Amino acid sequence: MTDTTIDGLAKVKMKKRRSFFFDLLVRLVKEKLLGTAGAAIVLLMFLAGIFANVISPYGVNEIHLKDSLEPPSLQHWLGTDNTGRDMLTRVIFGARVSMIVGLAGSALSVLIATILGITSGYLGGAFDMIVQRFVDAWMCFPALFIVLTVMS
Repeated sequence: MTDTTIDGLAKVKMKKRRSFFFDLLVRLVKEKLLGTAGAAIVLLMFLAGIFANVISPYGVNEIHLKDSLEPPSLQHWLGTDNTGRDMLTRVIFGARVSMIVGLAGSALSVLIATILGITSGYLGGAFDMIVQRFVDAWMCFPALFIVLTVMS
């Protein structure tokens, strides 16, 4: 082997030293562009909720009566409501509440499903068959119908 071949092999080995996570991220961005854009928006809202006290231009309940129902401007990027509160600040603080509710709901759902699945798998028999039939019946209903029923 010549020196140039060895140098070429060394360069190929150096290029393959990237982490699995980095390669996965690059492939995800290339193949699923809309999913990546959605994840970026969710991440942005999540960070906005975490750092709401730092990035919001006004207090969440700060009232400016003279600025009631102002259209978007340099002072109030999204305008103001009928009591003069800044809408951008309200959206940023609303992101915090939305993320907490979404994460708590998902965590509760995973916890209940995990406990039910482990119990069903461990006990087996008739209990397992009943749980399977209940889950099958639950899955046949559209999610919107279930949400509307629970909300009413």
